[in-house]
Amino acid sequence: MLSPIAARAVGGSGRFSTSGGEDIWSTYRPTQDEEQPETSTEEEEKKGRGAYLLTCLIGYSMSFIVFGSQVSILGPTIAGLADRLGVEEPDLSPLFTALGVSCIVSGTPSGWLVDRMPTHHVLIGSLVIEAIGFSLVPLMPSVWSLTALYFVVCFSYNFTNSAVFTSLAWMFPKRAGPGINLVLAMFGLGSFFIPLAAQACKIYLGSALAVFYLVGGLAALSAVPFFFVASPTRPAAAGGDGAHGARHHASRSLELVTTVAVVVLVFFTTAAETAIGNWIYTFSLREVGDSDAAAAAANSGFWGAFTVGRVIGAAISHATTPAVLLLGSVPFSILGCALPLLAGRAHLSRTLVMAMAALTGLGNSTGYANAVALLERYVPVTGFINGVFGAVAGGACMVGPVLVAMMAKYTSLRYMSMPWVGLVLYSLHLPAIITAIAAGTKLLALPLAPEEEPFLASGGPAAGGGAAAAAAENGGTTSAGVPAAVAPQAEGAVANGHH
Repeated sequence: MLSPIAARAVGGSGRFSTSGGEDIWSTYRPTQDEEQPETSTEEEEKKGRGAYLLTCLIGYSMSFIVFGSQVSILGPTIAGLADRLGVEEPDLSPLFTALGVSCIVSGTPSGWLVDRMPTHHVLIGSLVIEAIGFSLVPLMPSVWSLTALYFVVCFSYNFTNSAVFTSLAWMFPKRAGPGINLVLAMFGLGSFFIPLAAQACKIYLGSALAVFYLVGGLAALSAVPFFFVASPTRPAAAGGDGAHGARHHASRSLELVTTVAVVVLVFFTTAAETAIGNWIYTFSLREVGDSDAAAAAANSGFWGAFTVGRVIGAAISHATTPAVLLLGSVPFSILGCALPLLAGRAHLSRTLVMAMAALTGLGNSTGYANAVALLERYVPVTGFINGVFGAVAGGACMVGPVLVAMMAKYTSLRYMSMPWVGLVLYSLHLPAIITAIAAGTKLLALPLAPEEEPFLASGGPAAGGGAAAAAAENGGTTSAGVPAAVAPQAEGAVANGHH
């Protein structure tokens, strides 16, 4: 049942409310007087909550299938693009640069917008841009026109990322980890599907580039569910427990160390993921001498193991911690990258490449989702921080693949540079994880000071307490329609992860 306060919050904001624990899946309905009895039955409300939940999760999953397809699409299509434009594959490295720079630039704006607009509106806009942009990719006449288009399309990635993650955080305060793992498993599914789809397009349609039209159509289709459900709203802070308040002032340095360590971890895991995921196809062709079909199988093997790992992570995340998942998975990726280096170029085989793909994909699968969940255990995660993650991940999407491309072009390693880049990046995961855990554990041992502003609040020190105070003088509600009595101390403070 909706409480009178929660009902007014929904009516005031026009968006889905998560202000109360038992009202998490309540759907939109008109404001009711406090003394009037509820008109809907408990069974009807349960069905409404279930329908809302199902529609949102289907939409988020579809959008991340598309997201995964788009991020990994250059791997199986880069040879086709190079042939069409009359260049070599490494000459298309500006595309990875465009992806990275665009995501860096869009990171902070995406977090800012998601904190201030309905999340589903942001998501619809980003998916429409992706649908149009990817449909135009095969029509570009030069490397530079293609790079310019790619920059525009990739600018939308962080808006999709921030809108979905923030929506999940608002729907499941302090327990969004399983949801994040689920949608990121769908990311892996999209990445797994793309090499196979590109190969099918090459066989039956005459060109692997036709897969860009397919992805554009899927992006348009994935926007449809969000026309039928309202966006979730920011949850209120738990009363008096300081959950969304700041740590004691003595912990500011520890908060910074913990946050920076997790941000660095996001960089390493995304750089390694995109370095392997975008070049293992070419590695199979050039270093092993495999056929297109075998190279596509290796590419899909990486993303398939990546998807399986994320499904497993989503299933067991209730029973373990992000730290355990991260520390338990990284050794698989290190071993996977070490295999071709230990064997040597002369002893590479299809079986060895498939083993490398499976191990690196499985180990990489827990990275992003559990990095976010790890930070949430120590520091409140806002839309702004999600934007920072997106910007850093965007830079990593550029650095990882470009490192491989530059080493392949200018050193004798050629595409053996891919496992070397992966080995270094995966090894650097360990000090970042250990630093975050050590600083975060010390942070939790310190007293809380909920009267202070949240760390990295999107609206600054006055965003919470000032808004609530002003609301008390102007009808008792905040500008978002949430009553002052239950409004969070800082609007930007949301949880993203799980306990």
